Amino acid sequence: MNKRSLKAFIAPLCLVCSMVLLALPAVSVAERKLKFAFADNAKPYSFSQDEKAAGLFPELVRLTFSFIPDYNMASAVMPWSRAQYNVRLGLNDGLLTYPSKERQSYAVFSAAPLFIQDFGHLVYSAENPNKDLIESAASFADLSGLKVIVEKGSQWEENNIPDYLERVPGRDSETMMHLLMFREAGDFLVQPAEDARFIAGKLGYTENLKIRKVDFIPNSMIPFHLGVSRQHPSANDVINQVDAIMQKPDFQSQLTTLIKRYR
Repeated sequence: MNKRSLKAFIAPLCLVCSMVLLALPAVSVAERKLKFAFADNAKPYSFSQDEKAAGLFPELVRLTFSFIPDYNMASAVMPWSRAQYNVRLGLNDGLLTYPSKERQSYAVFSAAPLFIQDFGHLVYSAENPNKDLIESAASFADLSGLKVIVEKGSQWEENNIPDYLERVPGRDSETMMHLLMFREAGDFLVQPAEDARFIAGKLGYTENLKIRKVDFIPNSMIPFHLGVSRQHPSANDVINQVDAIMQKPDFQSQLTTLIKRYR
């Protein structure tokens, strides 16, 4: 091949290579921005505030990615059903949730949880006439003569609170707190401490709120793991980096401090 033919061959090749190299950073930048979907009405865990994601879960994810400079985290708030649908389709990149088998089919999850929701608490009023019994109970059987306030449609409560306890149904968590503290329609709730304190504070019941940690409630620890959509080309790399930083003492220290603020 003579010099003229060689130059004619090399010139287009160099142009193609240059175009490929110029395109790579743009793809990389797009992959490095991860948009997490959060529920818009799940206080204190996640909610919409000034059209931005607020609450414990967005803060946990932001903290995690502050330790991972390779990726930037953004957030969106929406109904929880839509958040899961979006991550399934890759319309949003990640979420923080319980890694059920169904969710594992469309997302890759961190090995360890970022947060464990603890339902192992009895919530009651300091003015409840059965306060001493609630504070001394060693099992649900000891509470069999009392009324428990439950949330309508809660599968977890149906599965983990014995049928022999008389139930008083409430539409939602706020209604349940009113039934407990104002109407005195029941004796206690089974609820995470952070939920109880947040709702009681919002409704003005903090002064009489009592919370007791117990060890006889089954399946009380619900782990929440960080997940990335399997549609994202860097899903495995992201999770590998999350798993790595979760081993760091500095991260664990900041994680513990953050969670304590909500409890």
